[in-house]
Amino acid sequence: MIKNRYTKGALCIMLAASMLLSGCTKTAGTESKTVKSKSTKSVHLETGDITQNSIVMKIGETGVKYEEVLNYSYLLKNQYEGSFGKALWSYKIDDDTTIGDKAKKEIVSMITQLKIIGENAAKQGITLDGDEKDQALQDAEKLVKDASSKDRKKYALNIQNVQGLFEDNILANKMFYVATDAADTNVTDDEAKQIKIQYLELITKGTDKNGRKINMSVSDKAKTFTRIKGMLKEAKKAESFSDYAEANTDSSVSEATIGKDTKLLDKEAIDAAFSLKKGKMSNIIGGQTGYYIIYCVDDNDEDATYAKKEEIINERQTKMFKEKYSEWLSGAKVDISNKFWEVFTIS
Repeated sequence: MIKNRYTKGALCIMLAASMLLSGCTKTAGTESKTVKSKSTKSVHLETGDITQNSIVMKIGETGVKYEEVLNYSYLLKNQYEGSFGKALWSYKIDDDTTIGDKAKKEIVSMITQLKIIGENAAKQGITLDGDEKDQALQDAEKLVKDASSKDRKKYALNIQNVQGLFEDNILANKMFYVATDAADTNVTDDEAKQIKIQYLELITKGTDKNGRKINMSVSDKAKTFTRIKGMLKEAKKAESFSDYAEANTDSSVSEATIGKDTKLLDKEAIDAAFSLKKGKMSNIIGGQTGYYIIYCVDDNDEDATYAKKEEIINERQTKMFKEKYSEWLSGAKVDISNKFWEVFTIS
């Protein structure tokens, strides 16, 4: 099986975005329902003032303290504020929702996913080995060391808390492969094949590289066809097809690595491109949106083909994992304190 490498320090922020359905958290009020924790001690949602040690979420048999939510808030802020600034969270998506509002729900969703995956890992006897625990500890030590003293206090950052967070994420990543072990990993070269081309396109319907809307009449298309016939002669004489195409194309790009499933060109152009041998140029190709001249740079880009195989396998695994997770979620009880929503902010 081809597996994606686990990125050091990768967190559920990425895991949730790439593997799971967002917004899957079931929200409940602050009624004092009880579940059994792993230690068999009753876990109750906080109904009074929220402190860092308050239980603000119950997911299956697991209680989640507010300090864990704060840890994830720090990770999210640390990831995005450097690029977008602190004002990011107050930016409005619509009249009633800010990016900060959306981020709060996503954090709750991420934690829900992690705990449900973790409980199912325990049921299957899937645990972390020594090296994985050591990695989580090293990552936690670095994160806490790099944080300011103000942030350590505000977001409850200590090595023990953050190590648990990293372990949850490593375990979730591990469960992804356990749960998708039966996924079909057989991808043929033909299915994944990628080629590299340079091309010139005169658009007859669509938007050109300057943002101009084009929708040609039959007579205008005939004139464009006459024009591209002359361009084909020039392209064959050009010292560099790449330079000629870039200077004369209507498209925003003139070079691409493509597969048979690409949406970048019309199907007629894709079929013609895949029939070309390396170093050969096509005749004029008519498509639904324009006329093309294509030059084949590489009729079998091995690196791109291998990457495409990994992408196809990952898509199959992701689909299977989403289905498994949906089953786990349907059997899990998730409660969230309303008091928690009153105090939880991204700031």
